[in-house]
Amino acid sequence: MRPTIFHLIGMPGVGKYTVALELARLTDARVVDNHSIANVIFNVLDVDGIKPLPVGTFRRVSQVRAAVLDTLVNLSPAHLSFVFTNVLIGEDELEMAVFREIAHAAEARNSVFVPVILSCETGELVRRIVRPDRKARMKLIDPVEGARLNDRVPQFRSDHPNTLELDTSRTTPAEAAQIIVEWRDRLRDG
Repeated sequence: MRPTIFHLIGMPGVGKYTVALELARLTDARVVDNHSIANVIFNVLDVDGIKPLPVGTFRRVSQVRAAVLDTLVNLSPAHLSFVFTNVLIGEDELEMAVFREIAHAAEARNSVFVPVILSCETGELVRRIVRPDRKARMKLIDPVEGARLNDRVPQFRSDHPNTLELDTSRTTPAEAAQIIVEWRDRLRDG
């Protein structure tokens, strides 16, 4: 059975991390949450989840991500599966480049690539975004900014044939993970 690279994409608060944990539990995949990469840089900054990050922060985060992907392709055992999470903004070439980097890593590893675009109704997203566990992980916790991103910033879109779009507004993380696994199984069997 070919390993899988799941790529969960969505705005802050849609449930990427909680769905990733459930998905990892179901598939024995390893979670590479965007904050496991970004927090390498965030840890040396004054990040509170509300104020803007310094200019140049994400250029440095991209350097960490490049090292992780290089390690994934060149050193990681071929049988392992992974769940990546990312906040990616639509209509932005730099964001699309991140998507392509992960897709290329999956291809280089001969893994099934399963991009999943998660969405959530703004009211539910705002309820989630203020949870205390988000602050501990240096995530966005500003409900006004979360609502703005969800309502006014273009959502990421992909024309990759394996893409699944999933609304998490009324779906538990376990249910969402099960839907994703069933989608992956159809891709592998089809």
